[in-house]
Amino acid sequence: MSLENTDLVDLSRIDRSLVMSLQYKEAHNIAKRPLYHPDFPALLHKNTAARLKKANALLRKNNLRLVIWDAFRPHETQWALWDACGHDDRYVANPARNPSLHSHGCAVDVSLVHLDGSPAAVPTDFDDFSPRAASDYVHPDPIVQQNMRHLKEAMWAAGFGTLPQEWWHFMDKDYKQLPFIETSTLPPALQSMIQSTR
Repeated sequence: MSLENTDLVDLSRIDRSLVMSLQYKEAHNIAKRPLYHPDFPALLHKNTAARLKKANALLRKNNLRLVIWDAFRPHETQWALWDACGHDDRYVANPARNPSLHSHGCAVDVSLVHLDGSPAAVPTDFDDFSPRAASDYVHPDPIVQQNMRHLKEAMWAAGFGTLPQEWWHFMDKDYKQLPFIETSTLPPALQSMIQSTR
């Protein structure tokens, strides 16, 4: 798929060591149904993608690499999540008021695996809205604590900030400079994938 006239890039082509596991392709999410077409790619703004590649390189020094749980999120998908969460803006950005930074292509949800692909210990599953999902939660397992320290340090060093409620969510520190991406500006092939999930 050509992204020539957009600022988005396909993460699988930017860094092949990233593990793609877009959670909204599956039904085990708060909407209880797939929200992405099976072929929907993990996309980010090109500047944010470069930062993510740097963070992944830093993590590799600690026998870790990134798993991509979510990246660019179409505005239509944000509406579906907003409805599914019962309009609770503690956990899902209100798309009527402020489009999610995912819809700017400058926010990413991540987890960790070891270099050999085996799962690394993390605090919770994706979209866990319990206190254990907070980015400053001190997990009782020292291995989880260590992994979270490595994750935060790598992401911060690469130019990302954290979201207090979600340990997995990081946003480009320059998010204010990166505009909301309208679905109508995307390539037709990508638009058709987004429309098929409504």
